[in-house]
Amino acid sequence: MDLGGCGFLDPQAQLGAALAKRDLREFQTALDAGAQPTLPDEQQLCIYEKALATPGCGEFIRACLSRGCNVNHINHKHNKAAISYAADSRDASNLAALLSQPNVQVDRKYGQLTALNSLANNLTADNAGQVRECMRLLLAYGASPNAVDQREMTPLHHVLKNNKISDAKLELVQLFLAQPQLDIDSYRNGQVRQLLQAQYPELQLPAQRESSGEIDAERLLRYLRDGDESQFEQLLAEHQLNNSNKDNLRNVMQEQYQPLLHESIKLGKHRAFDALLNTGLNINSCASGAATPVELAVIWGNWHALQQLLQHPELKLAARCSLLHAVISRLEEPPLDHYCDHQRCFELLLASEHVDINAQDASGQVPLYYAVKYRNEQAVQTLLRHGAYIGGVSSFKELPIQHMTPELLEQHFDACITTNAQKPGVQDFEIIINYMNLMRREHAEQQSPRKASPKQQLLDEMTPIAYIAESKELRHLLQHPLISSFLFLKWHRLSVIFYLNFLFYTFFTVSIITHTLLKFHESEYKALTALFGLCSLIGIIYLILREALQLIMSSWRYFRSVTNIMELALIVLSILTVIESSYDKETQRVLAVFTILLVSVEFCLLVGSLPVQSISTHMLMLRSVCSSFIKCFGLYSIFVVTFTLCFYILFGKPQEQVPGSNPGKEQKSEDGRFNTFSVPIEALIKTIVMLTGEFDAGDIKFDSYFTYFIFLLFVFFMTIVLFNLLNGLAVSDTQAIKAQAELNGAICRTYTLLRYEQVLTGRAGRIGLIVNSEPFRTICQRLLNIYPNCLPVRQISILPNDGNKVLIPFTDVYELKELGNDAGKSKASFKPLATNAAAEQQKKLLDPPLKFMSCCCSYFAGKCSTIDSRTVKLALALIDQKCCAEARRKREQFTERRLQQIEEKLDALLQLYQKQN
Repeated sequence: MDLGGCGFLDPQAQLGAALAKRDLREFQTALDAGAQPTLPDEQQLCIYEKALATPGCGEFIRACLSRGCNVNHINHKHNKAAISYAADSRDASNLAALLSQPNVQVDRKYGQLTALNSLANNLTADNAGQVRECMRLLLAYGASPNAVDQREMTPLHHVLKNNKISDAKLELVQLFLAQPQLDIDSYRNGQVRQLLQAQYPELQLPAQRESSGEIDAERLLRYLRDGDESQFEQLLAEHQLNNSNKDNLRNVMQEQYQPLLHESIKLGKHRAFDALLNTGLNINSCASGAATPVELAVIWGNWHALQQLLQHPELKLAARCSLLHAVISRLEEPPLDHYCDHQRCFELLLASEHVDINAQDASGQVPLYYAVKYRNEQAVQTLLRHGAYIGGVSSFKELPIQHMTPELLEQHFDACITTNAQKPGVQDFEIIINYMNLMRREHAEQQSPRKASPKQQLLDEMTPIAYIAESKELRHLLQHPLISSFLFLKWHRLSVIFYLNFLFYTFFTVSIITHTLLKFHESEYKALTALFGLCSLIGIIYLILREALQLIMSSWRYFRSVTNIMELALIVLSILTVIESSYDKETQRVLAVFTILLVSVEFCLLVGSLPVQSISTHMLMLRSVCSSFIKCFGLYSIFVVTFTLCFYILFGKPQEQVPGSNPGKEQKSEDGRFNTFSVPIEALIKTIVMLTGEFDAGDIKFDSYFTYFIFLLFVFFMTIVLFNLLNGLAVSDTQAIKAQAELNGAICRTYTLLRYEQVLTGRAGRIGLIVNSEPFRTICQRLLNIYPNCLPVRQISILPNDGNKVLIPFTDVYELKELGNDAGKSKASFKPLATNAAAEQQKKLLDPPLKFMSCCCSYFAGKCSTIDSRTVKLALALIDQKCCAEARRKREQFTERRLQQIEEKLDALLQLYQKQN
């Protein structure tokens, strides 16, 4: 098709025209231009199918196959496979082009006929030569000569019954008789043998197969491939009966029936599969390097076989079994046959208790990663609804949510927030938040606490949240009620450590600064100086214990942190400052200065981690401005060094020497030397000072107009332009941080929780020795893991009409607390747990992380069992939005139903009117 007379051709139309003209070069050009050979036309036929069915198109078929066409392609409207289209062409070159590819299903039926049956049915005197070559090819590539049609007639039977091909019949008969697996006795009471003996008595026929003869695995396989399942079931029962007296019956069945089971899965013979499964063979064994039956069922999409295998009581899956990975990669592929349904296999695997939805393959990737990789949004949503963990890290340090669209993730997060179906105004109205995707659920075989290792129990829960905080595309999701409430729970558990560390370090900061000031000002209060010195030593001992604990718990990553290196330097400097040293006063003062600087920086970082929005915002502004300035100044420092060299050359002239003085000593006073640029280092410092606007131009000697020009160039380019540029960047950063102050607070809390979690768990499974021993392991579990130590079923309930109290599901009746209006009257109760699954689940108030501590230590504001109002407001707004969307959807459905009813009534009236006229 010429578009607009501009000479541009539609590649799809060009492809069809090239096939019609038999122009191979133009056909390949159209394929390279993007034409799709499998795109159906108005008659539901594609170019690939037309090429297969048209004689003399072998090269065109090869071109289609090289562009990704499937050798087992199926026209879903007609349920016709590529091998059947090729057989319709009666062209050996077409068949050869198709059969040259591996894994061609040569016995795939169309209209109850295989390709070999179709050729035999359409055999005439005119096409006998072409059909003979096609049959030769099919038999050479494994086509069954015993496949029967709806009348139980084999291809050879059709040849013998055909009286129009007397010249070529003998060659065809000899072709079939050359097949070792030919059966001329089992169908239609041995009519094929009778016809052969009557028409060709001189030919040597295969030995007659007696029905009471020996039944072997080869004969069973032949009947299975021929599609005669009734005969197969009968022979299988006889074969079992004949081998029932053997001592090694189990080994015989495993050796002979295992290939039959695999073949029944591939061919979709459900009756034969069920019969083989009832023989009691081991369904978990497989040959070296071969797939197990359950893996084979997933690969071929045989949902019936997969269903039966998953329900089998003896099924055992390997530790690294990747069934979900295999089926997800095939969800978008067209089914090979009517029994193939990968989508149904996917649903069966998700519903099975044998399959772990978070199982990792050899590369450490989970099924959710594959669904995201293949851009299958439906599979992603299905996996998320079934509780797939979004924080599984692969061997390549990749997470499933890295390539997931923010809209899809946010939509699922919205679905995780529901209610208890009560009216919003009643006191019992609950907001239910489900964390099924944020907490890694261990498989049933790994949930035994006696067998679970510390590595399995101390699982990090901040990995997906940390990635969301780092990603600019996903960062806004930190304000989602699902994430903000999760951070609240994590902070509720780990805040004990933070506040204890904050109190101890504040005590140390006050002590060592006061002691340093009293010591170097030689205060007359000796006792007070000694007291603060003792307090400083206590603080130093605390710092040593803290750093030693971190080193033991997470030794492999301790020295990779700049903060840890700074804390080690602080400990050394603090010891040198506190103790009575023998070195000079000046050295002591320098050490004291660096000690106070490090103490202040550490204290500032610690204060910046407080869960207070204003404090975290200012700390982020400080970090952002420093980072921007260092990055920009690192680039522009080229000009600073350049002007320093210029000033050093122009103004740093050699000074006159005083007679008798040592060489290299300057005659000028030390006070004026700083403005003369005579020393390179001092010239650099002077240039940096001048950058801020402190020129002291009166002390600079200008000898020529060129010196004035260089100085004015520096003032314009560096002081006015560059310095204002840096100020503008700082203002821009601070404004951006203030605009998203709440989000920045969530980011700060995320990084704080991540840092504490990394210390407790280590990374990459490298847990320190101290965590492996009791009671430290129990304490770490209690403080670290929300699931299952705090939330047995991975969800919480919030009472927005009762002070925003947080309720958690309860499983231990001995720790259950009654929920009264007065929180102070709550007491232990021994109510039995509900035995009915439909009964309301018992809940209790959110308890403190450690029972021997008071609740006020677990939250800075002293509210350990209530969540912040902002999260509750966002959750309520989200629920209202979902209710409105649901109501709108119902109205649309009602409108569509009404319109459909109106159309049906109008059609009925029109038909009635036409009948009357």
